[in-house]
Amino acid sequence: MKHNLMRTSLPAVAALLLLACPRSPVLDPRPIPEDAAGEAERYYAAKRTGTDDPQRAYALARAQMRRMQRLAPETNANEADNSLQWKPLGPGNIGGRTRTLVIDRADPDVMYAGGVSGGVWKTTDAGGRWEPIGDEMANLAVNSLVMDPHDHAVLYAGTGEGYFREEVRGTGLPLRGNGIFVTRDGGVSWQQLPSTTTPDFQFVNDLAISTHDSQRLYAATRTGVWRSDDGGTGWSRSLETVVKGGCLDLVMRDDSDGDELFASCGTFEQATVYRSTHAEEGNAWMAVLSEPDMGRTALAIAPSSPSTIYALAASNSDQALLAVYRSDSDGDPGTWTVRVRRDDANKLNTLLLTNPITATQFVCGGSFDNPLPMGWYCNTIAVDPTDPDRVFAAGVDLFRSDDGGRNWGLASYWWGSGPSYLHADQHNIVFHPGYNATSNQTIYLANDGGVARTDNALAALATGAHATCEPANSQIAFTSLAHEYGVTQFYHGAVFPDGRHFLGGAQDNATLVGQTGSSDWRMVVGGDGGYVAIDPTDPSHVYAEFQFANIFRSDDGGIEFNLPVHRGLVDNFLFVTPLLLDPAQPARLWTGGQAMWRTNDRGQNWLQAGTTFPSQVSAIAIAPGQSDIVVAGTTDGSIYRTASATTATAGTVWSRVQPRPGWVSSLDYDPRDSQALYATYAGFGGKHIWKSADGGTSWSSIDGQGDGAMPDIPVHSLAVDPARSDHLYAGTDLGVFTSTDGGAHWSVENTGFAAVVTEWVTIAQGERGPAIYAFTHGRGAWRAELTPAAKRRSVRSR
Repeated sequence: MKHNLMRTSLPAVAALLLLACPRSPVLDPRPIPEDAAGEAERYYAAKRTGTDDPQRAYALARAQMRRMQRLAPETNANEADNSLQWKPLGPGNIGGRTRTLVIDRADPDVMYAGGVSGGVWKTTDAGGRWEPIGDEMANLAVNSLVMDPHDHAVLYAGTGEGYFREEVRGTGLPLRGNGIFVTRDGGVSWQQLPSTTTPDFQFVNDLAISTHDSQRLYAATRTGVWRSDDGGTGWSRSLETVVKGGCLDLVMRDDSDGDELFASCGTFEQATVYRSTHAEEGNAWMAVLSEPDMGRTALAIAPSSPSTIYALAASNSDQALLAVYRSDSDGDPGTWTVRVRRDDANKLNTLLLTNPITATQFVCGGSFDNPLPMGWYCNTIAVDPTDPDRVFAAGVDLFRSDDGGRNWGLASYWWGSGPSYLHADQHNIVFHPGYNATSNQTIYLANDGGVARTDNALAALATGAHATCEPANSQIAFTSLAHEYGVTQFYHGAVFPDGRHFLGGAQDNATLVGQTGSSDWRMVVGGDGGYVAIDPTDPSHVYAEFQFANIFRSDDGGIEFNLPVHRGLVDNFLFVTPLLLDPAQPARLWTGGQAMWRTNDRGQNWLQAGTTFPSQVSAIAIAPGQSDIVVAGTTDGSIYRTASATTATAGTVWSRVQPRPGWVSSLDYDPRDSQALYATYAGFGGKHIWKSADGGTSWSSIDGQGDGAMPDIPVHSLAVDPARSDHLYAGTDLGVFTSTDGGAHWSVENTGFAAVVTEWVTIAQGERGPAIYAFTHGRGAWRAELTPAAKRRSVRSR
């Protein structure tokens, strides 16, 4: 079933993608294909084809990793300072997509958050600093968390983001989960519940624990609602559904005589709200709310009046607001009243699940009005614990109603820069345990920028026809709690010559510039960031891009990116487009779509430098010291080469070889040998790392053998140690692997971060000399010094 999610005008989409990073300048975008918001997922999925069961593939890979040698620091105390150790570089102030947040009611300074691809994080000082606590989990796609109400050291984490992305946008990775994990010591250690390593628990959308019996758990998954009566040892399906998305939202009313549970099931197909009284006894579920066109629906019970329950529903026809519903009779069928519908006369009331600024640009002096509905993605509602008539709802931005959901005011402005700024796309609203609506008005938001807080949630709102036009119209102030919350999803990265400043392109969080000290990163180019480049001879010239080869240049070292240098580039580019600067002639850059493109004047003019290829360019490399030799890898596994790169025209034919079918994810020369060329392949199946000793004419696999073989997982990049050509570093879907014998044997890197997707590895200047850098998709950027020469030993994995 195909869903027409965002049939928007091209200028509207282009503007949205730029505005997604409110502190970056609004640049001069080229037209971007419609439904561009889904291209990130499609790009990610295209690199991971080759299996129908990725979780099995990852399980086999992890088993292989347990058999492999691991590199560990030499134990000799005199050499201790020379051991290779990874250091997190951040960003510690940017955050990333977060769908779940839990606060310890006994100690509100203790909070737990789940990064969608970054695992579980914990703070013990109310968000002053976060630390990762779930790195040992076999799956880091954390989507739901719940705490045992009787023992706050016990938490359950559900994995897999099952709301829309994998099925609606055609990707199953990396957001597919692998069951439920439990900690019984506040996150020090985690164990997977073996009973949940089945397809029924690949997308755990929500979790609940009974207040009567903490051994009784409920899980909303793609296949319905499941119940365990023994702390997760065994499960039985309580509510079975075949609707798209399964069940997405659970809320529990704590009746004195048992559990009463509400479940919302369905997205992009007819949704229904169900209720089960005495759910612990397996009582049948009753459909209590369902209207035609009802899509994803969020639920909330009023703590001060448990008979009152709200539902915030998206419309399947366009994913904008369908209606806000309320029942004051325990959610009984026929008692739900519509508080506001999509056709309400007050336009602001209809924007709960849309992008407010794009829906009201005309009113605010813009040239278009386009709602850009988001109800399939960000959709959450919560009721003030002290007042059943005060309700908070959020899609892209946060709204509040003080009259039971009938009228709404705007609280946050993701496109602003003042106190009312809140990162876009809200996923969870959590009240401080001490919230009393007077001296304590603190609520927390989990969104695509991590976790944020407001301490004046009941301040004046923005209302009226021009509410969205000025961020100062709302008096509510927000503070980001992205303090060392390192869940940023990088695609690519580069290092300034001083080794102290860094540049990286990140999904949903723009291009980022940072420096040593992980809280000093900032957004510089809007949209989803891509490849970056820095002039090694004059680092005032810096290049960054967002999707589809929208390339910009900074001439002040990355402070301002106000020079678009993509004019003349017209081609079928990948969502994340390769971009490479020629270090021998830094005014020359290369990029590629279905042809190769060259600029000799820092991007002012681009020329097609070869005939059209049958597939898209996915990797580029330049032979060291030989600018005329350029190679390009493509999405069908081909590698093209020319020895006349600097003079190539649109008629130049590049020679072609194909070591194997697949997606060429990177090409890299040995810095000391222009005949030694390496290629990595993404996807599952086949060999992943290849080497040519004759400049690209013939190729052989260097995946290793036996216990030293590279697991069958996507490999995204490779770096060659410039001082030791037989030392190789590979970035993969499960972290970094190292070979010290030119690829004959591979080892698991065992000195730093989790087995997280590592999109880019590169060797550049560090604090003491050359260092290996890893730009990960979910855990930010990392560095490990390579000098003084790290003395290392291989040890058998534990």
